[in-house]
Amino acid sequence: MTRPNPLSSMVTVADGSEAAVRRNRIAAELAARFDARLTGAFPRPPLPVSVWDEPVYWGLPPTLPPAVPPEIMADHERRTDARAEEARLAFEAAAAAAGCRSDWLVLPADGGAGFIDLARRTDLTVLPSGRLPTVGPDAVDIALAAGGPALILPGQDGASAPGRRIIVAWNGGREAARAVRDAWPLLSAAEAVHVVIVTPAPVDGPDSRLQRYFEEHGCTARVVVVREADAGAAEVLRDQVGALEADLVVMGLYGRSRLRETVMGGVSRDLLRDPPVPLLVSH
Repeated sequence: MTRPNPLSSMVTVADGSEAAVRRNRIAAELAARFDARLTGAFPRPPLPVSVWDEPVYWGLPPTLPPAVPPEIMADHERRTDARAEEARLAFEAAAAAAGCRSDWLVLPADGGAGFIDLARRTDLTVLPSGRLPTVGPDAVDIALAAGGPALILPGQDGASAPGRRIIVAWNGGREAARAVRDAWPLLSAAEAVHVVIVTPAPVDGPDSRLQRYFEEHGCTARVVVVREADAGAAEVLRDQVGALEADLVVMGLYGRSRLRETVMGGVSRDLLRDPPVPLLVSH
């Protein structure tokens, strides 16, 4: 019996920007590596609140201001159609260069609801850090709402697809365990995997069950334990990224509430604000 491909579908936001061109290339390279189908999605932007302003989002679906002149609406639609076509050409060029299977979708201007719906039917979502272009929600909102793993790329997006040298941020929590399960396709194919545990307490010995858990998935992982208070965990992970030459961090997303992360600080908030390398996150 043939086993199904655990990473058979991916989706990315393709908006025609320079950052999207880099993101297309990385997503396409990753899709080709795992023989996955990559969908490029262009979410149509809502109508600007005026002819001068950019769209404004207040955490609500965008709505048309009253009495918008028809010529402004028509001009907005023409410019959006042109932008979507540019985005399609850039996306399809990246998919062709990587040799991956692909398809293309233009989504309605619905505040990101259509993209979230698409992400819920896809194995991996590839996103930029921060707010999504042409869409109201940011990458974290999408990742939390989608219910699956998201690959969040830093501002410069890196030179090539990540996943050769991986750090797993492990604290034994539910979110970390979920992230590891979601990351098995990448972890099993990596050249090197380091499981970094940051703890203020002394450790009695190696976590043999954790080590065996990785080995049973065909992944030889080295466990690195760093004595440090929780408040310094994000900085430890940044240091380990450099020391281990990692190109990807696998981590649980918001092990405590986002409000507590905002008030008290936390690993998720710190790394998402300025990712040192691509982050594969899951909640």
